[in-house]
Amino acid sequence: MSIPQKNIAEKNAHADSRLRLLVGYNMKRAYHEIQTELAAALKELGLKVSSFAALATISHTPGLKQSVLADILNIEQANLVLLVDSLEKDKLIKRERASSDRRAYALFATQKGQLLCQQADRICQSLEAEFLAGFSGDEIAHLIGSIQQIEKQIKAKEQASYDRS
Repeated sequence: MSIPQKNIAEKNAHADSRLRLLVGYNMKRAYHEIQTELAAALKELGLKVSSFAALATISHTPGLKQSVLADILNIEQANLVLLVDSLEKDKLIKRERASSDRRAYALFATQKGQLLCQQADRICQSLEAEFLAGFSGDEIAHLIGSIQQIEKQIKAKEQASYDRS
């Protein structure tokens, strides 16, 4: 005897109800939905979410060192090198030896990279407007501030743990 599909759907709808009480789980679910939409939109421009993040950071911070970019994007140096190589191959950025440290590279967006970044920025702003429809400016600012406070507290806890060891 099979279970009616409606009962299965109802059961599945409540399967994560315990997890839905957790802030982190809700953030993960929202992040997944946002990333999925953003990845699809950026794909039309030939960008991945990670390459857009790197390009946007480089475009807005000319001369940024690769090591600093890795810290900002919170990615391993080896993965960053692959990302930077790809952006450079596509002529979206250029690397130059840093004047203050000849061992390091400074990153600059090319004109092509800046134009592509502007297009991607418009896509991101449009998607965010859709995601946040119905939220007031104050609510959005509060949401961003709350998320940043969570990040700050977690980093402070990690630093304290690191300092104790």
